[in-house]
Amino acid sequence: MSAIAAAWFAVAFFLVPGFLIAWVAGMRGGEALWAALPVTFGVIGMGGWLWGLTSARFTLWTYGVSLAMALGLAAAWRYAFARRARSRGAAGWREALFPGGFRARLADASWVLPTAGMAVGAWMGANNRLQWQLRVPHGTWNIVQGWDVQWHANAVRFIMETGVASATRMGELQNPETHAASLYPVGYHAGIALFAEAAGLEPIPALNIAQAVLPALALPISMGCLVLAFMRSRGLTAQIGAGLAAVGIYAAPQFLWISDYVGMWPFLFAMAMTGIVVWLFLSVPGRHAAALPAALGFLGVLTVHPSSATVVVLAVALSWLTSTLVRPERGRLADTLWLAVPALGASLAFLPQLLAGSEQAEEVSGWQAAENAENTDGWHSTFFMDTRHVAEFFPDFDPTILLWLAGFGALALILWRGQVWPALFYAVSVCVAANAVTPVGGTWGDLLSAVGNLHYNTQHRLILPVVMCVYAAAAIAVAVMLRAILLAPVAARKDSAVGRRITAGASVVVALGVGAWAVPAVRDAATAGAQHAYFGSRDGGRMVTEEDLAAFNWLGSQPAAYEGYTMGDPADGHSWIYAYNGVPTLTRHYLGPVGYPGAKFSILADASDFLGEGVRGEASASNIADEAARDLDVRFYLVSPGPFWAFQRPHLELERGLWLTRGVTPVYRKGDTVIFAVNSAFSADELKELQRDAVRHGSDDFTELSAPASAG
Repeated sequence: MSAIAAAWFAVAFFLVPGFLIAWVAGMRGGEALWAALPVTFGVIGMGGWLWGLTSARFTLWTYGVSLAMALGLAAAWRYAFARRARSRGAAGWREALFPGGFRARLADASWVLPTAGMAVGAWMGANNRLQWQLRVPHGTWNIVQGWDVQWHANAVRFIMETGVASATRMGELQNPETHAASLYPVGYHAGIALFAEAAGLEPIPALNIAQAVLPALALPISMGCLVLAFMRSRGLTAQIGAGLAAVGIYAAPQFLWISDYVGMWPFLFAMAMTGIVVWLFLSVPGRHAAALPAALGFLGVLTVHPSSATVVVLAVALSWLTSTLVRPERGRLADTLWLAVPALGASLAFLPQLLAGSEQAEEVSGWQAAENAENTDGWHSTFFMDTRHVAEFFPDFDPTILLWLAGFGALALILWRGQVWPALFYAVSVCVAANAVTPVGGTWGDLLSAVGNLHYNTQHRLILPVVMCVYAAAAIAVAVMLRAILLAPVAARKDSAVGRRITAGASVVVALGVGAWAVPAVRDAATAGAQHAYFGSRDGGRMVTEEDLAAFNWLGSQPAAYEGYTMGDPADGHSWIYAYNGVPTLTRHYLGPVGYPGAKFSILADASDFLGEGVRGEASASNIADEAARDLDVRFYLVSPGPFWAFQRPHLELERGLWLTRGVTPVYRKGDTVIFAVNSAFSADELKELQRDAVRHGSDDFTELSAPASAG
C-alpha cells in the first residue's frame, strides 16, 4: 500500500467506527462525524485495557469485538430514548427513532459550512505533512531524531508483537527484566498498532503516516466544535466562525508544528481532540442522546493522554457555572445531572487505571522542565504565545492583529451571546501557562501549579488551550463583522424573512470568498516555519545516523539477535532497532528500565567491562556481569555514542570498556557504531562467521583478531 493510500485508509479507519457509534447512539450525521475521532479512541483505549486483564491479545479481532459491544450499547441507548418517546406520544417507531424524520434532518444544513472548513483545514495539514514525510530521509521509514518518539515507536512495535495494549501493563515493555509496574497511556499507540495491522505496515511507517494524519484531522474539527461551544449556537454566524477557525489554526506555530517537533505526539493528539469533547459535553443538555458519545469521547482523551482532561473539565465546569445555570436548556437540575452523567461514567470507567498510576502522577508533578533560559517573563511570553521554539522556527510570528480580533470576539461573546466562560477559560489558561515560568506563589499559585503539574510544568504544553481560545475568538470576530457588514442584525431586528434570506445568502457567499482567501494566506504565513520544524526533527542524525541504520540492518539479519537480547546505553538511541527491525533490546525507553539496586540490567550497563574478566584469584570464573548476561540471555551489545542530551554523561563502560574486556568480541563496526557479541553465547567459529558476514556488509575487518579464549 502506498503512503497516500495508507493515509486515506487511516482517515476511514479512525473516523468510521466512532461515526457509526455516535450515529447509532442518536446523533445526527454531521455531528456524529465531528464526534468520531475521540469516540473511536475511547473504544480503542478502553478495549486495550480491558483485554489486557485477560490472556487475549488486543488485535483487529478483539478490537472488532469491542466495537460490536460499543455498537450494541449505542443501539440499546438509542432504543431507550425511542421507547421513552413512544411513551410520550410519538406517532410511531420511525418518528421515535428519528425525531423530525429524515426530511427534516436532510433540510438541516447547519453542519455544512463547519464541515467544509474542517475538511479544508484537515487536508491542508495532512497533505503537507505527508508530502514532507515522503521527502525526508528514508520517507515513511524515517527515524525521528527525538527521544520521545523512540518510546512511541517501540510501544507500537510491542503492542503489535505481544497484543498487550493496556496502560497498566507497560512495565512489560519498559522493564523486560523485572516487569516493574509502569502506567503509560497507550490509546494513541494501540490505535496506530491496529492501523498498522489492518494496512499491512511495519511500526515506523504506520507511526509516521498516522502522525501525519491524526493531529491534522483532529485539530480543525476540534476548533470548529470549540467555536460552536463558545457561541452556544449553531446559527449562521457560528457556522462561519467554526469553518474559519478550522482553517486558521493551521497557522498556529505552537500546535501542529512545534508540538510535533518536540515529540509530544500523544499529548498533541489528545489536546487536538479536547474541543470536540467540550462541545460534546455542552451539547448534552439540549440533546441527551449525546451523553454516550460524550462519555466515550472523554475516555478517548483520557486514554490517549490523561493530562489533557484538565482542559475539558475546566471548560465544561466554567460553562456550567456561568452559562448552563444562567440559561438552562431544560431546567438547571436536569441540565446539571445530564452534564454529570457522562463525566461520572467515564471517570468511573477510567478510575482503575488512574489508581494504578497514582504514584507516577507524583513523578509527573515533580518534573522540572528545562525551558528557554532567556524566557524570564512568563506573562509576556504566554500572552503573545511566544513559547519554546516559536522564535526559532517562526521568526516573523506576530500575533498582534490576531489578539485584537480575539479581544473583539470575546466582547461579542459576552455582550451579544452572554457567554462569559470562554473569556474565563482563556484567562485561567493564561495564568496556568505563565505560572510555569513565573510562579505566582501563595494559594493561587498552588492552585495554578496543581493544574500545570499534570502537564510536566512546561509552558509549551500549557500554551495549547490558550492558542485554541485565541484562534477561536478571532474567527468568531471575523464572522461577526462579516454578518454585521451584510446587515444581518438589521434584518433580524425588522423580523424580515426576505431580508434574513438575502443576508444569509450573501453571508455564505462572502464567507466562502473569505475562506478561499484565507487558505493560501495561512499557508503562506506558516509553511516556511512549519517545514523547517518538520524537517528539523527528521534529519541530522542526532539520535540515529546512517551508520546506525546499517548496523541495525546487519544485526537484524542475524537469527541469533532474535534469540536473546541486545544491550546498550538507553540514552544513545540504539533501541530504535526494536521498532526498526524487531530486534529485542533490554532498553525500549530513553530513561532505561526501572529496577532495584543491583538489577542485572544495571550490572550489564555499569559493569560491562567486567565481562569475561573472572574474579580475584580465578581468571576463568564467572563474575556477576557474566551471570547477568547469561540470566538475561544477552547476545549482543550495540554501542552508538554519545548520549542524546549534553547533560547526560557518556557511558564509558560501554564506549571504552567493551574494547578492553575479554568477555565480548567486536563483530561489526561502521563509523562510531559498534556491535559486540557476548562470547559466552557463541562458539569461536560462530564469532568468526559473524565477523566475516559483517565484513561482507561493509563493516571494518575484525577477522584477523584471534579467537577469544572465553568463547563458549
